[in-house]
Amino acid sequence: MRFDGLDLNLLVALEALIEERHVSAAARRIHLSQPAVTGALKRLREYFNDELLVQSGRRMFLTPKAEALAEPVRRALFHIRGEITRAGSFDPATTARHFVISASDYAYTILLAKVLAKASMLAPFVTFEIVPPNEQVNERFERAEIDLLLTVDKFALAGHTFTELWRDEEVIISSQQAGFEQIDQDTFFACGHAVATFGLERRASLADIHIGQNGWKRRVEIQLPDFGALCQSIVGTKRLATMHRRYALHFAKLYPIKLHKSWEPFPEIIEGMQWHKVRDMDPGLLWLRGLLEDAAKETPQ
Repeated sequence: MRFDGLDLNLLVALEALIEERHVSAAARRIHLSQPAVTGALKRLREYFNDELLVQSGRRMFLTPKAEALAEPVRRALFHIRGEITRAGSFDPATTARHFVISASDYAYTILLAKVLAKASMLAPFVTFEIVPPNEQVNERFERAEIDLLLTVDKFALAGHTFTELWRDEEVIISSQQAGFEQIDQDTFFACGHAVATFGLERRASLADIHIGQNGWKRRVEIQLPDFGALCQSIVGTKRLATMHRRYALHFAKLYPIKLHKSWEPFPEIIEGMQWHKVRDMDPGLLWLRGLLEDAAKETPQ
């Protein structure tokens, strides 16, 4: 589609180039090849009669024209994504739509995988992309590029509806070979630990936030990028880890681990979903949210 001689598809590339300031990174973000984004940049330069991004050493810098375009382009695409392209009806049996969902490995295993399996039967032309939670995803969500966030209430984003899906509790896990019958506070902090952190910013888990707020320190022997790797890191060792109970029960079927109640209750885990406020009446999201809510009610406690 063209408007005043500009192919509006180029605005998507321009937004990515302005924010990433790197052709390869912009290409990854909008799922195009690097040559395609290079070609888009060439056409944008011709249209605006400006270099837009200038190479200096290994970095690219925005020209004053690109800086002036950044906010209008972001605003225009925000309204297109949130209020125009998602308007109208949604028939799951015939509609070809791509949903982008942010979810941890925990949320994916406990609920989302089942929902996507059901969706494949109800909506054969709908596709899904699952991305891990991080600060960049939160920024994309604010631009209405992410359809749904599956997150705990403590990490929910302000200004958008949060709907609870299920609740869970924190447990301590150990290797069965370690021989622990129960874990008291002294034992917990005397042992080495495996912990999960998230994103490039290494965001701490709820358990680690609680431990830090109480002024406690655990001896971290292994840092991992997700909850799913915790079990392998403790099996056959004296290490401990904290994990959401539902996830620990899932892994107890696969690994020789033991679940222990904590000597002190950790904060309750409230997992839910968020969508951008401009998508409140998005018919496709209403359908997907309904699937998640129904599946959450059927999930064993």
